[in-house]
Amino acid sequence: MEINKWYAAIDTHSGGEPLRILTGGLPQMAGASQQAKSVVFKHHHDSIRKLLMAEPRGHYGMTGAIVTAPVSEEAQFGLLFLNQEGYAAISGHGIFAVVTAWIATGQLDAAIAAEGILIDCPAGKVKAIASCEGQEVRTVSFHNVPSFVYAESLALTIQDIELRVDIAFSGEFYAVVDAAGLGDRRSIPELQACGGLIRKAIEAKLEVKHPVQEGITGIHGVFFYEKAEGDSVNPVYRSWSIFAGEQLDRSPGGAGACAHMTVLNHKGLLKRGQQVVYEGSAGTRAVGSVEEEICAFGQKAVIPQLTGSAYVLGFMNFVLDSNDPLADGFVLY
Repeated sequence: MEINKWYAAIDTHSGGEPLRILTGGLPQMAGASQQAKSVVFKHHHDSIRKLLMAEPRGHYGMTGAIVTAPVSEEAQFGLLFLNQEGYAAISGHGIFAVVTAWIATGQLDAAIAAEGILIDCPAGKVKAIASCEGQEVRTVSFHNVPSFVYAESLALTIQDIELRVDIAFSGEFYAVVDAAGLGDRRSIPELQACGGLIRKAIEAKLEVKHPVQEGITGIHGVFFYEKAEGDSVNPVYRSWSIFAGEQLDRSPGGAGACAHMTVLNHKGLLKRGQQVVYEGSAGTRAVGSVEEEICAFGQKAVIPQLTGSAYVLGFMNFVLDSNDPLADGFVLY
């Protein structure tokens, strides 16, 4: 065996969704902003993403994060988000997992995190607050970037089904879809296929781009929801978030859930401070609310907040044998 690459990582999960935090063997992260750092990493070091996200070291459902130095004076650190398809500007489950792992490994003081820290992300600056017992993290809450409805009640025909789709920005652009409109076509493979078709149909019909951040364009994911229980005051929604191609988010949803709350608030169905519960495909739950109603980018916007939990799974070391024919990894759907 001839080893020419070595990488270290902390494997975690949040609500069942895996996140691999890359901690060793990485290049210097160049760039004046988190978005610029993400672009530089993509153009010059994408082989690392492929190696550690795709099979045989990862899988189709793998996601990852890289902790960087902050780009703003007030931030504790910066984050880059990656997956088997590419890169993301925000990741709710990623924030839960990194804050939890950083406290667990002594790289972030629990008392400081309990007061609230700022994190530089490609989508912008977010606030994270950890609820701890000693050094044990119970939950993490994050306050998202300004979020807004981009398009409302867009008509689509998907596999002979007539759908009405809302589009909201919550760090990434998500299509928000009531799963009831799919009838009985709600198995996981059917949701994945439908999510991919919705994404393509929207982008063929509508140009989707952020009004300020040039690098954030297109539909990142499709957030399916259905009312599970509760009433109008204390609603509970089941959720299925399809992103990064046709990857299913096992967690209740991070940015996708924030997009849904943004749409609900826009339609007058979720008041400021009112709690909403999301249940993911693994049966885990997260609690969200709209914390602020603001004006951003010349339009009505909100600051969604989501609270969830994450857990450390293990401390990993990966090597690359120079004779390995699968250095770039592979993905089987």
